Amino acid sequence: MIVGMTAYPWDDRCLKLIGINIVKISEADYRDHPDLCMKIVVEALLSLPSGFYTVINHTEPVTCVMDIRLTDKGCGLRLRPFDRETINSIKQPACLRVVVG
Repeated sequence: MIVGMTAYPWDDRCLKLIGINIVKISEADYRDHPDLCMKIVVEALLSLPSGFYTVINHTEPVTCVMDIRLTDKGCGLRLRPFDRETINSIKQPACLRVVVG
């Protein structure tokens, strides 16, 4: 189950364009309409400007990290394990937060 998600740009160029977006999803909506909620999450990600992002999925029981590249022609994705280096390497503030609850 996703309890939240945070996207961080790799540089401040993307952050200047959009600021910080927050998407709130109730637990009831996530439970009763999971497909619709995931569609909203994907749309929020794809609405970010072209660039590279680190996305941390705060999932239970294990947190997941994705590096994504968004372009006008599509996107690329790389999954990797969550570790302290991930948190320590993030230099930019979040540009997208998804909160479930």
